[in-house]
Amino acid sequence: MVKVVKIHLISEQFDKAGNRIDYKEVNKILWELQKQTREAKNKTVQLLWEWNNFSSDYVKASGIYPKAKDIFGYSSVHGQANKELRTKLALNSSNLSTTTMDVCKNFNTYKKEVWKGKRSVPSYKSDQPLDLHKDSIKLIYENNQFYVRLALLKKAGFAKYGFKDGFRFKMQVKDNSTKTILERCFDGIYTIVASKLLYDQKKNRWKLNLSYSFDNKNISELDKEKILGVDVGVSYPLVASVFGDRDRFKIKGGEIEKFRKSVEARRRSMLEQTKYCGDGRIGHGRKKRTEPALNIGDKIARFRDTTNHKYSRALIEYAVKKGCGTIQMEKLTGITSKSDRFLKDWTYYDLQTKIESKANEAGIKVVYIAPEYTSQRCSKCGYIHKDNRPNQAKFRCLKCDFESNADYNASQNIGIKNIDKTIKKERKKQKSEAQVNEK
Repeated sequence: MVKVVKIHLISEQFDKAGNRIDYKEVNKILWELQKQTREAKNKTVQLLWEWNNFSSDYVKASGIYPKAKDIFGYSSVHGQANKELRTKLALNSSNLSTTTMDVCKNFNTYKKEVWKGKRSVPSYKSDQPLDLHKDSIKLIYENNQFYVRLALLKKAGFAKYGFKDGFRFKMQVKDNSTKTILERCFDGIYTIVASKLLYDQKKNRWKLNLSYSFDNKNISELDKEKILGVDVGVSYPLVASVFGDRDRFKIKGGEIEKFRKSVEARRRSMLEQTKYCGDGRIGHGRKKRTEPALNIGDKIARFRDTTNHKYSRALIEYAVKKGCGTIQMEKLTGITSKSDRFLKDWTYYDLQTKIESKANEAGIKVVYIAPEYTSQRCSKCGYIHKDNRPNQAKFRCLKCDFESNADYNASQNIGIKNIDKTIKKERKKQKSEAQVNEK
């Protein structure tokens, strides 16, 4: 199923030196590309009309229809149109191909009416929308704001206008429905397909008609009784598995924490340098003097958002692949022990929030359990003891000698239905047995 969402854009274009380009200059370029799009469409129509006339004469003379490949060297007029226009126009090659292909499809639907005189040969006007190939559209999520980068020019065009890369726009998202669609496109739940960029004369702004597709299959294919246990930790930010399954999903840790530490070190250095800052920041109060250091916090937040989006998306894809209708995680808000307090850090809490959001979109139920003893419990025999985990990475059961990666063992426990209730029973049983042995 393909749908379209309409979003107004604000230019965020910069040159190679990092200087902002005035939106009026950007408009001039886009209007020029509109004219080139019109030229491409009318040229393609001309080639199609000439080809149809040639084919008609050829059939009358030989009794057979000619093949475009024998005449042009291409299997269709579409290929010949691209060849003639590619070197002449500044349009991105993929977008140009999308334009000529659409013209060919439209022409074939009404050419019989043209031949019968019921319809005139089409002529495209100057205010044409810019066609966008799916690969020419890239969504960007920064600091809780969506941007889009559009590849509208071929490489020579970037050099001509001094652009650093594609056209960058801030997306005006005014309602939750549009935001949800963009989030799903960004996360890969929806697939962006060929779209269009138009100029809205009433609002004097460019508007993106973003087309997206999705599989409208029944979510009932997921088994609600099949649970994916998800453990968050230090060595691995995420380890997930289905109970009894040796296969596991894991993401090696350190990426976020390494980035945070390096940036925090930079922040401390900049704060130290504020006492030696230049005249531009002296005499403006503490806020002005520490502004560069405080801005680093935004950089951390953007990195966290992007990374956690990536991790959570990969986890949900794994859950769907396994057919899991339920994801089970530890409830981090209940953590109080000093050794596990790092889990309440914003990176992990934000990661769980994103997992839950994407799970809901995919029709997967999320269940939170009490975190106590899931890392100390043996997933094979159920024995619970703090010494079962001699270090952060290793698990070895004191009772049955089962050995495993500690995070995988924890995910196996978390993947058991009502595991927190099971642990309470096992703890009670072990205490009773210990009391009997003491007697």
